[in-house]
Amino acid sequence: MTADHSTVRLGAAAFAAGAAVLVWVGAGYATTSPLALAMTVLIGAVYVLGGLELQRYHQATAGLQQALAALPAELPTLGGWLQQLHPGLRNPVRLRIAGERVGLPGPTMAPFLVGLLVLLGMLGTFLGMVATLRGTAAALQTST
Repeated sequence: MTADHSTVRLGAAAFAAGAAVLVWVGAGYATTSPLALAMTVLIGAVYVLGGLELQRYHQATAGLQQALAALPAELPTLGGWLQQLHPGLRNPVRLRIAGERVGLPGPTMAPFLVGLLVLLGMLGTFLGMVATLRGTAAALQTST
């Protein structure tokens, strides 16, 4: 097994573990709190979007690695070789070959989705605190 396969398996295992936790949390809220269940479903949707983007990025990177490994000593045409690359990589790779300092594209949506997940978690914490304070106030009123 190559390092690439172990990386893919590790990433898939981490994604599956996160998805299992989301399903477990959602199942806990299924009958008790529709608002918490809706937040969990929203977090799950964002999680899946980020996972899909990272999978597409990995496929494009693997395609570039394969094209570079199969690069012949004499390249008949650059355009023909570039056609085997992912469409998002063709122009940046062409510019890099031409000598320009252009960065290859990376995941763009995943960092924003991570921030969104953090904000959704903070919103959930805030809603939990409000519910706790409301319950505490009700308990104190009934104790007097």
